Amino acid sequence: MKGFYQITHRTFHTRGMPWIAKFTQGIVDLGQCQSCGALWQSAHGNLRALLEPIGTQWPDFIGTGSYMDVLVTSGRFLKTLRSFGVLVETGGRVEFEEPGSKRLSLADAPKYYWLDGEKHMAAKMDFEASGFVGTKYCPSCGSRSYDIRATKDIQFVFDYDKSSGLDLFSTDMNWQAFFCTERVLECARQHRPTNVAIMRVEDGESAKPIKFW
Repeated sequence: MKGFYQITHRTFHTRGMPWIAKFTQGIVDLGQCQSCGALWQSAHGNLRALLEPIGTQWPDFIGTGSYMDVLVTSGRFLKTLRSFGVLVETGGRVEFEEPGSKRLSLADAPKYYWLDGEKHMAAKMDFEASGFVGTKYCPSCGSRSYDIRATKDIQFVFDYDKSSGLDLFSTDMNWQAFFCTERVLECARQHRPTNVAIMRVEDGESAKPIKFW
């Protein structure tokens, strides 16, 4: 499937990147599904977060170790994406609590936002063609699970709804995981956002980021 890409942060491969340890406000615990046992959380409005005591610069994407793994991006990158005609739906602001990194001033942080993946849903995953083994769907809560041990060499194959007009989008596999079109890649090539990784979907789950920085 050419012309589509995964997009995420690359914190683990870049020095000096801050990392969100947990969200302290804005995450709602929805409990456990009585049918499949899945735990559910939902993000609403503005979020507050506590950073790990690391990092030396404020990037455009910030990774998170929270169970609620929303995509956090800077306002400056949002502005750049929109200037390229990319539709972006934010869920709210993300602000940070003390203490932060000893080498990063919270007062100097740019504005950050989290992207609402539910509003960015524009593709249906073909789980079998992608290589997922033993995929199960819960009719009660809508969650999907698969045999992690048996699933290898995942290559994301999905049916993209072009009429959605979304160049930055999520799938029914997981609305917290984002994909994008060539337009977003071209935007990144021209403006070189920091801590952003973009990989070709046909290269699989272990794909290397396309170098644009």
